[in-house]
Amino acid sequence: MFEALGHYMDLLMDAICVVNAESEFIYISAGGERIFGYKPQEMVGHSIFEFVHPDDQAKTRTIVAEIMEGDAKTDFENRYLRKDGSIAYIVWSARFSADDNIRIAVARDVSAQRAIEQERERLVEQLQHRAHHDLLTGLPNRGHFYRHAELLLQDDAPVAIAYIDLNNFKEVNDQYGHAMGDDILRAAALRLQRQTRSDDTIARIGGDEFVALFANVGSEVSAEAIVEKLQESLANPIQVGELSFVITASIGCVISRAPHPQLENLLQHADTLMYRAKQNDKPSSLIRLL
Repeated sequence: MFEALGHYMDLLMDAICVVNAESEFIYISAGGERIFGYKPQEMVGHSIFEFVHPDDQAKTRTIVAEIMEGDAKTDFENRYLRKDGSIAYIVWSARFSADDNIRIAVARDVSAQRAIEQERERLVEQLQHRAHHDLLTGLPNRGHFYRHAELLLQDDAPVAIAYIDLNNFKEVNDQYGHAMGDDILRAAALRLQRQTRSDDTIARIGGDEFVALFANVGSEVSAEAIVEKLQESLANPIQVGELSFVITASIGCVISRAPHPQLENLLQHADTLMYRAKQNDKPSSLIRLL
């Protein structure tokens, strides 16, 4: 019954597929090879589920059952595995012929469109990430930190803010170059970030300066433990190629309880404490409860 129209159907870029009640292909137009990679005779006699992507099997069976009950479908999308192992994204229009006990469907390959959409989504996510993160270290940037901190300061829970400055980093940068300095910054940033919890955040706010906010820290004892962990994270030498660098930090930390001062005030206090700590000859930290 299909041969008479076969010449014309084979001209279509879409594939005309006819499937029996057992979900076996009984006819596929030439467009099927363009879409699936198989010659029509390689698919005829085989179940459609031999080709449907494993993750789309369940939803496809549900749609098939609905079509068999007389519910015509348009724009149903699933994925098929091509002969070469690649994935084809296919939009189907299908209905059931009760008189012939078959399903007839038109398959349109939308893989190119989906690839464009996925690339667009990837680029949007990349741009969003860059808008909120420091390009060198991958840490949140100043804007991201401010937004997160302002939200936390709206709560009644106490917080601690630590201002962190790497000691003698400029000398290292001048002597070994910016590329080496960048490697050191990335390594130091990763070590500091590992000391934060899920509710905390640490950001690079410029040069060799970082600022960290710790949620639910209301005592000097708790803050001291956190600051000590930050210092210890930098204690081991940073290896860059064949060179080893000992990087230390000066840290100023303020503890704030509700009602919280303005974020800028907290940062200024932490910055002042950091500069006072930097006057010491060794890695030092100063903590104050506001």
